[in-house]
Amino acid sequence: MGEFVGIDPRGAHELIRRMEAGKQALTRTRSGLDAAIAEAGEDWAGRQGTAAMHRTWAFYDESQQDLKWRIDTIEQLVPVREKGMLTGTFPFPSQAEAMAAAVNDANELADTFQNHDRYLPGRVETAAGPLKDRARDPAYAAALLAELGGPEAFVKLFRDWINTQAPGQYRGLPPTSLQQAAASTPGQLAAAFSSAERTGRLGSEWYEMVATAPADVLTTLVALAGQSTTFLNRVAIDLLNRPPDAGPTAPDWNLHNLAKAYTANPDAFQQLLAERPKESGVLLAADTGNPAYPAALADALHNALKPGTGAEGLRERAWFTVIRSNTELPGIEALKTGSGSP
Repeated sequence: MGEFVGIDPRGAHELIRRMEAGKQALTRTRSGLDAAIAEAGEDWAGRQGTAAMHRTWAFYDESQQDLKWRIDTIEQLVPVREKGMLTGTFPFPSQAEAMAAAVNDANELADTFQNHDRYLPGRVETAAGPLKDRARDPAYAAALLAELGGPEAFVKLFRDWINTQAPGQYRGLPPTSLQQAAASTPGQLAAAFSSAERTGRLGSEWYEMVATAPADVLTTLVALAGQSTTFLNRVAIDLLNRPPDAGPTAPDWNLHNLAKAYTANPDAFQQLLAERPKESGVLLAADTGNPAYPAALADALHNALKPGTGAEGLRERAWFTVIRSNTELPGIEALKTGSGSP
């Protein structure tokens, strides 16, 4: 049974800052007090007071951690950012319980995947079932990813699922397979990654993963759950600098799924267009052999370039990249002649 929580993130952040100021004051006092105690020796009469000061500092610190977890969790549970009080039902009553549950779920999931060839179909999905309602808890998500074995194991879970459930789709998952993945283990893992990464709970090794992970794993990851602007653009920059596939010709769903991810995150696409013209040019001029790609790209461009999206200066620079590309893009002329052009 979850816990119903109501919290005002802005007010909670202010309380965290005040508690931090209190901790700093206690720290400054403690150093002088410790010196006075050492000087007084056995004559010091206020030893109980120092214990109370230490307890106060610990109380502030624990309360800060709990509030931070609650803020991060409620912001993952509420899809639309609103001012004031946010409410939601937490999967766990505390951060410690969330992390403990993640360890158990990770062990079961890892064991199931390790032996997936000996289990009946559906066993993997049964093992991943509990993740669905828990993955948006950032503490749970980060602990789950760590317990699974880090980036290498994470990529392998995606690789194994794609190899067994969508064999032969080496240039990205088509829509039917992507829908299947969304309702399955990859969808839950992508949600967990998003929750942990957006709240700053993943180390640098998770970003380094982008340079070595297969393209279809990365595009599946960003297409299944809304990843942060930082991570989405890191994936795009890496993929768009890789050499073209030398294998048999087949429709490229990787760039299609990347465009779909940008449709859902227009600020990220606007930033890519404005700040990375080289990589943007590759995306705009890509010959994917996929008839669905131009429409997906047009949708992403429309969302990124329409009036009101992002910062005006950044949007103008994004427009400059698009216009300079001299690429025939579906729907772009309508945007150029409308109020969205600079």
